[in-house]
Amino acid sequence: MPPKRVTAAERERAANIYRVLEECYPDVRCTLDYGNAFHLLVMTILAAQCTDARVNLVCRTLFTRFSTPRDFMSAPAGALEREIHSCGFFNQKAKSIRETSRILEEEHGGAVPDTMEALLRLPGVGRKIANVILGECHGKPAVIVDTHCQRLAFRMGFTKREDPAGVERDLMRLWPEERWTLFSHRMVYHGRAVCTARAPKCAECPVRPLCPRRGLTASSPRRTKAT
Repeated sequence: MPPKRVTAAERERAANIYRVLEECYPDVRCTLDYGNAFHLLVMTILAAQCTDARVNLVCRTLFTRFSTPRDFMSAPAGALEREIHSCGFFNQKAKSIRETSRILEEEHGGAVPDTMEALLRLPGVGRKIANVILGECHGKPAVIVDTHCQRLAFRMGFTKREDPAGVERDLMRLWPEERWTLFSHRMVYHGRAVCTARAPKCAECPVRPLCPRRGLTASSPRRTKAT
C-alpha cells in the first residue's frame, strides 16, 4: 500500500514541533562520547539494552586496550568479554564486535562503510545503528529510530506503525533531509527529560499544545513532585 500523502496541516504541525524542540534543546549531539567512526560503531553495538552512560564509562578503558578493528579481531579469548561485561549480553556483543572488526579489516581496509547496505552486513548492526553511523560520521541524512524516538513519534501522532523501519519512513516524509539527524537527537533528549515511558510530564511539556498524546489516558501523565 502506498504511503498516505502528508497534508499541509500535518507538515505545518511537524515544523512547529521541530521549532519547539529546537528551542528546548539547541545544542544536541550524540550522547555516546566517540572519537572516530569505528569507536562509535563499537559503542552502538554495546549500547543495545544498555545505557549510553554505562557504555561511555566502559569504553574509556576499553579503547585504551583495543582501538582498531585489528585490535578487536585479535583480542585474546575472554579479554574483550571481561572489559564489556557490565554492558550486558557480553558474549554475543563480543562475538559481533570481533566479526564486525574482521569484516572491516578484510573487506573495507579497516574503514567503516558509508552505505546502508554495507553497514547492515555487519553483525550486530541494524537500521538504527546504521543510521547513527551515517548521520554522525558520514554526514548523510538519517532518521535514527530508537525506543525514545519511536515512543514520541507515536504519542505526537507522527506514525501509527510499530516497526522501526515504518516509523523511520513516516518521519522522513515530514521534514527536509537536513533536519533528520538533529530531530532524532532532540526526540531522544525530550524522551529522556519529559516524555518518559512510564510517567510523561505532559503538564510541563512545551510540545503539549501541538501533541495529541496518542495512547495516553487522561490520568496517566502527572506533574512530578519536587524533591
